[in-house]
Amino acid sequence: MNPKANVNVLSTFNKKRGGLDLIFDPDSGKDTQISESWEFSGMKLYFVLMGSGTSFTLSESKTYLKVITGKLETPALGCFAEPFEIRNTNVKEKKISAGPKGALFAVLLENDEALDNLTEMNQLNFLGPNSQALKWKSFEEKFGSYTDFFDGKDCHMMDGFHLLNRAGKEIVYVNFWSCGQGVNLSTHNHAGTPSEEMPAFAEVHWVINSGTGRGGMFQATETGEILQLDTMSKGDEHGPYFELDEKKNKPLLRSNGAVKYGWHGWQGGYNSDLTKSYDFVAAFEINPDFALIKT
Repeated sequence: MNPKANVNVLSTFNKKRGGLDLIFDPDSGKDTQISESWEFSGMKLYFVLMGSGTSFTLSESKTYLKVITGKLETPALGCFAEPFEIRNTNVKEKKISAGPKGALFAVLLENDEALDNLTEMNQLNFLGPNSQALKWKSFEEKFGSYTDFFDGKDCHMMDGFHLLNRAGKEIVYVNFWSCGQGVNLSTHNHAGTPSEEMPAFAEVHWVINSGTGRGGMFQATETGEILQLDTMSKGDEHGPYFELDEKKNKPLLRSNGAVKYGWHGWQGGYNSDLTKSYDFVAAFEINPDFALIKT
């Protein structure tokens, strides 16, 4: 983080859904809003909201940026890649600038102490303000009352960050999961009726660590037959795996209000090394009301 930047967005506990709330004010004008930061294994994560046409100086660390709303002019980066496209988010520029509508984005910094790979779950623990709310559970613990699909599988999920506007409306929920070698995280299409606990979302995955370099997103049939596997590397994000409403420039919704996805999932890769390694991914679940496909 720019050492001269002032942190002015502080985290609070989200008592209903778990994780932490971060409140940003997109209507505040040109003031830059910067969240507290969290660290793990030589990496640092924080969130920034830039006003229209403003600039922001990054640190000298290796940097990845994930745009959530709005657009950056330098570098030229918006929220969504093209459908099913894989693109890397490593940026070389140290002074970035926002477009006319500003930009809300995540910053991931990698210092010289960052590990080449993540091989133990304790390497994924976040340290920072209120980090007691950011605890890992296995998929079996979280979903075992609904399905036995994840029983015994080496995959884990952590509550994350709810980025809200001043009115308390969620812009995006950023949660995190890990996937061991060869683990399939199930074929799904998010078609369930949205609720307060599980709202509709337009999803983008951002890879923080690629355990084998061979894991990635897949498109599939309803029965789980993988039709296309798109491998993803560190710093990669993917374009929409959901359908688009071209007229509204937004995700297409089903009649029940859910975003319309095809069948998809994540497949962990294999390699010849018997050492454990984890895909570590941030899932950006963007409120469809804020998810403009082209900005």
